[in-house]
Amino acid sequence: MSTTNNYKVIQPAGILTVMTASQLIQEFKDCLDAGVKNILVNLQNVDFIDSSGLGILVSIHTKLRLAGGQLYLCSPKDQARSLFDISDLDRIFEIYSSQEEFHQRITKQNLAVLVQ
Repeated sequence: MSTTNNYKVIQPAGILTVMTASQLIQEFKDCLDAGVKNILVNLQNVDFIDSSGLGILVSIHTKLRLAGGQLYLCSPKDQARSLFDISDLDRIFEIYSSQEEFHQRITKQNLAVLVQ
């Protein structure tokens, strides 16, 4: 997990299922305990997500929204991208093609707030 500006980056690896998501869940809890409300989950090293892994992401998204925060996703591989598309969760999650694209977007949003 790395800290950047107003958000933290979590980078799970391998397969994301209910059996393998304990580290992701712990990192999420650590972020909430530290008062971090904006989290970017970089999926570039995730090879496979099943429905329970997807449910964990939805749960994290919901908890962050209730805490006044936001979950962002970036760099999903083809399997994950297809899963988000099929489930229509690409309408709920903010998904970026790369961490760099996300950072550029956030920087622009922060600048726009400063100008207003």
